[in-house]
Amino acid sequence: MFAVICTMCLFTACSDDDDNDGPLTVDNVVGTYKGTLTVLGAPTPDISISLIKVSDSKVTIELKDFSFLGQSLGDIVVEGCDAKQNGNKIDIDGSGNVSIVLGTFPVVVDGSSDGKTLNVTINIAGTPAGDLAVSYVGNK
Repeated sequence: MFAVICTMCLFTACSDDDDNDGPLTVDNVVGTYKGTLTVLGAPTPDISISLIKVSDSKVTIELKDFSFLGQSLGDIVVEGCDAKQNGNKIDIDGSGNVSIVLGTFPVVVDGSSDGKTLNVTINIAGTPAGDLAVSYVGNK
């Protein structure tokens, strides 16, 4: 009888909510997210964006095969974005230049992830089509 009581206590002491054993880190948010990419109000579903760990405070954001208005423009890769804990999220901010079919343009990344969902805006300035604000929401 004692063994049965101990076993029951063991099962009730464990919880499925114990997924997060500490503060959120870069390791929790790296990975591939699948979701919806929106450019100039036009949503495109089933798009993947990857966050790749550079260090404990930096990530690279990678959007492969970016296309706009039916034209494939290439990959958007922004290296060395800052990744800082902000409450229950990691804020992701960075800038640089991106080389796509149309040329090389300044890019700014602003977003966050809680390790399950990624929300990010990628602003590409000065393209022949004008400034492109690309927003994305996806899940791991």
